[in-house]
Amino acid sequence: MFVATTQLRRFLLCVFLWLLTQRGTCGAYHEEGRYPCAFIDTVNITGSYSMGSNMNGSYLHNWTVIPRELVTPYDFVIENGIRVPAVRHLRACVCRLRPCVRFCCPAGQFYQLETRRCVDHPEVPGHSHMTVQLQNGTQLHQELGTWFSVHVESPCDHMRAVTKDSEYLHWTLHENGSITHREHHFTKHYCFTPLLFGNSSWSWQPLACEPEKLHFVLGVREWTYAICLLICIISMFIVLMVHLTCSDMRNSFYGVAVKAYMICVIFGYALLAHLTLHDPANLSSAACRIIPSFALLFLVLSFYILSFISFKLYLSFHGVVLTKLMFWLILIPIVIIAIGWSFYVGFSYHGAKLVLGGDTCWFDPRNWTVMIYFFAPIFIACAISCFFYILTLICISEEPDVDSEKSFESLERNRLKSFWKFFSYTALIWFIYICSFAVNYYREERSHLNYAVCLCTAFHGFAALYALVGKNQQIQNFLRRIEDNNDEDTGENSVHMYIY
Repeated sequence: MFVATTQLRRFLLCVFLWLLTQRGTCGAYHEEGRYPCAFIDTVNITGSYSMGSNMNGSYLHNWTVIPRELVTPYDFVIENGIRVPAVRHLRACVCRLRPCVRFCCPAGQFYQLETRRCVDHPEVPGHSHMTVQLQNGTQLHQELGTWFSVHVESPCDHMRAVTKDSEYLHWTLHENGSITHREHHFTKHYCFTPLLFGNSSWSWQPLACEPEKLHFVLGVREWTYAICLLICIISMFIVLMVHLTCSDMRNSFYGVAVKAYMICVIFGYALLAHLTLHDPANLSSAACRIIPSFALLFLVLSFYILSFISFKLYLSFHGVVLTKLMFWLILIPIVIIAIGWSFYVGFSYHGAKLVLGGDTCWFDPRNWTVMIYFFAPIFIACAISCFFYILTLICISEEPDVDSEKSFESLERNRLKSFWKFFSYTALIWFIYICSFAVNYYREERSHLNYAVCLCTAFHGFAALYALVGKNQQIQNFLRRIEDNNDEDTGENSVHMYIY
């Protein structure tokens, strides 16, 4: 017992001494994860001279003494607003000690916008001005280094020169390191580089990053999109009401599937309209993730309901009849999968940012997440629908023509035609959506194709009215019966009034 107690005391003493040593070791470093300034205000000082305990562990970097509390080990870097793992290194908040002026490349190089990298000046005739600019760059670095901390680094990949009427602007460099030209103001996300004026002279100009945060704008484009969404919602609601009142469609697999599709589209477009008209800054973080997740759920699920209809039409020409109960039995597991997918996307990260719930409460248009998480599942659903459509056409081609207009096959053929007209319109509209995203992504700004997207959204509702109501024989017969009954009621009332 005594030996065990002695060993326990020795063990606790060893643990205590080890903790003390770890505390002494960590005392020279800040707790990892706590950073004293923004990453863009730091500079890599790995290899800089450490002044030791005489100067409280300060560092000397480019003749600037950096206190130890402004130095932190990093195991990542920020590239284009995304956190990327990197080899552990020391970074210091140099821009907190002296205002930073930022250059894209070291002295003697310039930033080439086409390749997005620093290159040496071209050794070809006619570029003597460029040589002078690069030589002046070294002198400029030295002069600015008297008042500023010269920060040499391109802050992002997507940089551009700000112009007006195809001419470069004249910028003012302030004492705090920011640059301004009237309404344009950049504090950090810029860097100077020589750019060509015309074909003869060069001038030092700042290249500015695309905004890290997408500012909310409620302009003509946004209102147009919201109005077109509302028009589509109203049209889909009319189609839903017609199918609800039609007794022939109410309890069939096809009718229930169409109604479920309409409900999904109505809710999905309504949520998109809500996100379009509301500033993400005024939404809570939970709402900014839940609302787009449900919009994703409803819109993706709507396309898989279309694939169910295509599958049902294929089975109909093989003599297989699916009931309303079968639709719900098929739909429930797909709904569970869709909920799991939207939940997964809502908690997924692209780099260091959430896929949903960022600057727009929707997919970030500056990356390809919308293609992976949104358009890819829709494309798979469309491929499934097209597969069953091709099989259905093969089945029809192998059967003899049906003469009886009241036969079951004739009714299914009419459903097939009306449904695939609507599906073709829907697929075309969403293809335009994808093209609009691709154009905006490569141009790095919105284009006029966005207005075509708005009009296509309204056209989606009109296509539903035209194909699912106007071209559906059952719906048309139902509407004619209602009209005939109204005419008969009107005639009877007229006779009663005349007799009276």
